[in-house]
Amino acid sequence: MPKTFLHQNLTHRCLIAPRDSDAIANDDFFADSLIYIARHDEEGAMGLLLNRPSTVGISELLSDLQIVSDLVNPHAVLQGGPMRPEVGFVLHTGQPVWHSSIAVSENVCITTSKDILEAIAHNEGVGNYQIMLGFASWGAGQLEAELKRGDWLVCEPDMELLFNLPYDERWSAAAAKFGVNSPWLSSEVGHA
Repeated sequence: MPKTFLHQNLTHRCLIAPRDSDAIANDDFFADSLIYIARHDEEGAMGLLLNRPSTVGISELLSDLQIVSDLVNPHAVLQGGPMRPEVGFVLHTGQPVWHSSIAVSENVCITTSKDILEAIAHNEGVGNYQIMLGFASWGAGQLEAELKRGDWLVCEPDMELLFNLPYDERWSAAAAKFGVNSPWLSSEVGHA
């Protein structure tokens, strides 16, 4: 049976969990989540949550990796998703110049190597960044089926949304891209 692939590639897009989605509402991890899609192809999709701070601080993470840090105002470490929470990702601006970097868009990359953390620890080489532990994953056709059911809304990311807004404001800011007051955002459009 041939694989079907959504006509729209969602790489470098964000997924917003609508507040009334039954599938999302029954999954505490994804409720009110905002997910950046780093890869979407015929094999499936991979994303990173942008609005779920973890209990691990960046100073603790760097210390565990035996990296001495002189960060003054460190970012929080986010829960990137429920899959492999022991694996770290750095979402950042710039080009893929680190050992394990991939370009997601023209100015957004993901890096998984320790060298970028050493640079961040010394305030070098990385303009905007977000460190995440774990990721979200969808198998072939799974995300397409969830989109068809209305489990997710899709929006274009911007640098504020990806890196600068306070974590608790990111979901509402993404929802506002639809021109809807976020408490009323629903996956069912057109129903009064």
